[in-house]
Amino acid sequence: MKKLSSLITCLQGLSSSSPAQHRSQLLKQIEALQVTSKKQKEHFMEFLQVSEEYANKYLLEIDIVIQQQGSFLDKLEVRLEAARNLCGEAVDLQTLYESGTVAAMENFRATGKAASCRLQR
Repeated sequence: MKKLSSLITCLQGLSSSSPAQHRSQLLKQIEALQVTSKKQKEHFMEFLQVSEEYANKYLLEIDIVIQQQGSFLDKLEVRLEAARNLCGEAVDLQTLYESGTVAAMENFRATGKAASCRLQR
């Protein structure tokens, strides 16, 4: 853009030294070039504005997705912790059951009588 502006300025300088019969035509062409250059700048600025708006919208959508995934991961962490706790409780329950069963069997062998047993924690 700056190069085009400097070329137009250079052409304006050269037009003053051109022959009089061609000067008016050259000035009209320079003026048309200036109008075209101005329109190109305007279009470029509009394009940048649209690009910035699109980029902001896209970044906002990415932020929303990241927040959703973060929330999902938080829920998964809670479930994982619950599963670990449940697994630990199952192991404890199994150990308690097995120790009660072994004690009941030993008692049965020793006494010959079945004892009622309750699982306690």
